[in-house]
Amino acid sequence: MRYRIEYAGGRHCSFASGRADLLELLKQLKDETVTDIRALYKSGVSDSVMDKYKQYVSQSIKMPL
Repeated sequence: MRYRIEYAGGRHCSFASGRADLLELLKQLKDETVTDIRALYKSGVSDSVMDKYKQYVSQSIKMPL
């Protein structure tokens, strides 16, 4: 499964090719504000998984309330 990490301002996003890659990418982020993490399915549908992965986002990343 692929994941898309969306940042504040809608200017850019990152992609991870699996859960392990997603967790590694979340650890490496510094000053970005993450607005959403979405799971991308082969059918083209995407679901927000932000609540599931919020605990893995390091304290250095600003999370909107």
